[in-house]
Amino acid sequence: MKVMTFNIQHCLDYKKNKINIPLFVDTIKQCGADICGLNEVRGKGHLFGYTDQTNALGDGLSFNRYFAEAIKVNGRGPYGNAVVSRYPLKSAETVKIPDPDDKNADGSFETRCVLKSIVDVEGKEVCVLVCHMGLENSERVNAVASLCKIIDEIKTPLILMGDFNTTPDNEVLKPLYQRLNDTDLMADKKGAFTYPSYNPEKKIDYIFYRGLTCKNVITVSEIVSDHFPIIAEFYL
Repeated sequence: MKVMTFNIQHCLDYKKNKINIPLFVDTIKQCGADICGLNEVRGKGHLFGYTDQTNALGDGLSFNRYFAEAIKVNGRGPYGNAVVSRYPLKSAETVKIPDPDDKNADGSFETRCVLKSIVDVEGKEVCVLVCHMGLENSERVNAVASLCKIIDEIKTPLILMGDFNTTPDNEVLKPLYQRLNDTDLMADKKGAFTYPSYNPEKKIDYIFYRGLTCKNVITVSEIVSDHFPIIAEFYL
């Protein structure tokens, strides 16, 4: 099965600077992804441009889907993570990440969440976690703690993916590296940069795994969003 992590920047076509859901549907199709973890997804709300993007993407792909709301922008626009899957979702839930005590006053702080789902892959359960970590290290500390709690409770094969807003050398990610494998270690170009897509200079997007075999992984170097997607192929 092929798994994709993709920060879609609310389906904004980076080149044309307009929302273009069919472009993202086509990108996922062309990549042949079976399960996609998506960051920066909008839900239907009372702000301009806040439509039900998860269902629109799911319908375009004929995939199962789940939207995990992290916040409401200005109290009116749902925003968070999503998963779309060719395989059935046996369960899906939104796990809120506790806010740090030292919320940054400059506006960079944002409440975050983990999307936790159980996917039925040809009769076998795989836990799929999708997370978009914060810009502040205190936010990432809480995100990693929340993820480790979930990971330690899960006994099935597991995939964790998302935009972690930090590079692999950050010590904050060490607990994840102690528990899981990073698909990037399978890549020909280790540490392939994923952001920004127009001039990539750092890796901040990841696919981690446990209990599966990773056949290969690629960073898709096409400017669709402001991030490059990563695709990993797994065997159960």
